[in-house]
Amino acid sequence: MVEQETTAASREVSRRDQGKRILLVLGLVMQLIMCAAGLWPAAWVMLHGQWAGSSPARWTLLILAAVLVFNYGYLLALLVFRWLIPRPRPGQYTMSGADLPALLAFMLNVSLVKARHDPPWAAMFSSVLANVPPLGPFFRRWFGPHTTSATLGDTVRFLDPTLVEAGRNVQFGFDCTIICHHFDNRSMTIAKVRIGDNVVVGGQSLLMAGVEVGEGAVIGARSTVMPFTHIGPHEFWAGSPARKVKDLAGESAEVSRRIP
Repeated sequence: MVEQETTAASREVSRRDQGKRILLVLGLVMQLIMCAAGLWPAAWVMLHGQWAGSSPARWTLLILAAVLVFNYGYLLALLVFRWLIPRPRPGQYTMSGADLPALLAFMLNVSLVKARHDPPWAAMFSSVLANVPPLGPFFRRWFGPHTTSATLGDTVRFLDPTLVEAGRNVQFGFDCTIICHHFDNRSMTIAKVRIGDNVVVGGQSLLMAGVEVGEGAVIGARSTVMPFTHIGPHEFWAGSPARKVKDLAGESAEVSRRIP
């Protein structure tokens, strides 16, 4: 009996590993299509750049123009895949049975996020172009995170950007990570992360699924905010796991009185 259970468990693990390999191949196919969407117009620019002549300066401008065209083509193709693939929905899902389509959609979204944050070398400007007009508003609406707060390129790792909601004037520290899922061998939980206005998220900190941060709160650098933690307005939290350190509302008022 024990041997049968062990064999069944081994088969289940093998199926999961095989599924991951298939998803890797699907992600590769998507990224190849994105690259082709960028390479075709970039090649057209190079082939029709008759004005370049023999001047090094003109050839430099032509190559830079082709690289920019590649970046725009790659990002536009990424938005098309974002539109075609269902977004992950909050909830708790088992690792088999009727929840498999939801898990598949989640893993395809992981492939999209990887393509967004780990593009080919020629897409070197994608971190800027995806955050400024004209593509910036489309990425914020369709790809996430849903916020009007600006970031300096891809200095923040949003692993589930469609599930992140942040208010105005949120200061994201360098290399912080926001993740909206966690799982074990039995199930996976997906939950939104909500951040209020005027929040400071310290550098290299980690916010996990279901976290809610109130207006004006501050999270210390290198803190780990555990799943479904609620941080109240104007509170300072720090540590790993993060704990409430003090209230900031009184200190803000004191500082305001001292300013002439």
